[in-house]
Amino acid sequence: MQTLKEVRKQRGVLQKAVAEYLGISRQTYSKYENNQERMTIGQAKAVCEFLHCDIDDVFLPVEGN
Repeated sequence: MQTLKEVRKQRGVLQKAVAEYLGISRQTYSKYENNQERMTIGQAKAVCEFLHCDIDDVFLPVEGN
């Protein structure tokens, strides 16, 4: 499982770009990266769509961990 921060950095995307896509402040998005469980399902789907990643890879824990 990767974190949002890891995926975003791999894609070379700034927090500001993701925040603008979600319609939230960069500060709020930063808080989500540090505690991504606080995001709504809709926000989680939208950020994964924006970053072109699978929601399961970011939000679902790997079995055995």
